[in-house]
Amino acid sequence: MAIDDLVQTIVREVLKQLQETPDCQQILILARQDDVAVAPVLQHLEQSDKVVFWDPASDIIAPARTILPFLSCSQMADLALGRTTGPLLKKALDLLLAGKTVEVFEFEYLQYSKTAAESLYQLYASYEEILRGFGLQRFAAEKQNTTRLSRRLVTERDVIEAHQQGVSVLHVLSDALLTPLALDCARERGIQLQKTKEVK
Repeated sequence: MAIDDLVQTIVREVLKQLQETPDCQQILILARQDDVAVAPVLQHLEQSDKVVFWDPASDIIAPARTILPFLSCSQMADLALGRTTGPLLKKALDLLLAGKTVEVFEFEYLQYSKTAAESLYQLYASYEEILRGFGLQRFAAEKQNTTRLSRRLVTERDVIEAHQQGVSVLHVLSDALLTPLALDCARERGIQLQKTKEVK
């Protein structure tokens, strides 16, 4: 009987430890610690968060969040087709295939919103939509803000740029024309569109 009591005590203690919630959440960053893209990510995390950098030798089983600091245009195109171009992206794809969410801090294609040809820019925007369907999403911003747009025509690109800046409420002119794609884009990205009178 003493052995049975000992086994039950051990089982209860193990179950108790498994059910306890840790004080801080473990965040896996899919990059090397010395990668220059890591610093901006760290600035947006809580100090209480336990940050772990991906190491193929000691793989993290179940982090609370997984963050990919930077996704280049070519990496984005490959990932949208289910291909990978290195061990970090392979890890990201493995997590997506396992039904986990991976957050991207910075998409390279957004840097070209003002210079890229519209059709090329829209191609990468469509890749982002495909990747969102896989479980890849933008980094969750800590604070959301409001901005005003004084254009008479509001397009999908305007909404995407606002989303890139962490805008949650986009004020547009009361007589502004909103394209159907702009409305869809705002709805998909959780941006509230509010019409306001023009201030002169």
